[in-house]
Amino acid sequence: SYRSSTPEYDPYDLDLDLKEKLKEAAADKKDSIRNDAQDITTIKTVNLTNVRKLKTDGKRPKIWSVTNFDFNYSYIQTLSHNPLIEKDELRRTRGALGYTYAPQTKPLTPFKKWIKSKSPWLALIKDFNLNYAPSQIAFKADLFRQFGATQLRNVGGGPYKIPETYNKYFTFDRYYILQWPLTQSINIDFSATNFARIDEPAGRIDTKEKKDILQKNVYKGGRNTNYRQEVTVTYNVPTQKIPLLSWTSLRASYNTKYNWLASSLLERTGDFNLGNTLSNTQTRTING
Repeated sequence: SYRSSTPEYDPYDLDLDLKEKLKEAAADKKDSIRNDAQDITTIKTVNLTNVRKLKTDGKRPKIWSVTNFDFNYSYIQTLSHNPLIEKDELRRTRGALGYTYAPQTKPLTPFKKWIKSKSPWLALIKDFNLNYAPSQIAFKADLFRQFGATQLRNVGGGPYKIPETYNKYFTFDRYYILQWPLTQSINIDFSATNFARIDEPAGRIDTKEKKDILQKNVYKGGRNTNYRQEVTVTYNVPTQKIPLLSWTSLRASYNTKYNWLASSLLERTGDFNLGNTLSNTQTRTING
């Protein structure tokens, strides 16, 4: 998109009409006078969402199938300038690679063929089951980079050029999910998130040395800043398969959370170091 605004009066000489000033200006100065007075913003965007290969053979996907992967990409560039800002540049780039595998498996019932009796007293053993594979395995890697550079005009300050200021950061986040119904009564849910920051050299990445440092930090996976995980195990006691207890219900669950938070780089200087922060919680519940 493109947006342009031209003022009626010259922004530096507010008592002068801009059109009149352009008429009186030298031919080689008109373009710069007009450009300095205008407020212009240009936005460019590119988006690719859920790009993946569709499965067409009708077969169930394997754990290594390409169809389990998906890709997302977005790019936004904003360029602007006005009478006070010579150039304001902002670029946001995001790329994410996801993987999801959800096998459809039947639980194993090893005693069902051996026990032919229909006695309710044997139902607990006869219906014993076990899932040999999780119901979902998922992973996502998310890279996001923002680069902003602002060049202010030195209005009325002589030939001195104000240095650029930068607003940039680079993150590399990973997400993990595992869901496993171990049996029809026992479920295990695991999730974890790892936040990392890719440290960049100061300023623009415009030299080979800076590019090599950035590339090395990307390959390392960045500097971990926060890791957290959660595990939940639930057990629905099969009281309905016990004749004397078939009218009751009992559910037990166990939840644990772990969090690791990196300390600030500012306090890692010299001999003074507060270290990282760890926290852990556990919750046990029984409902009946």
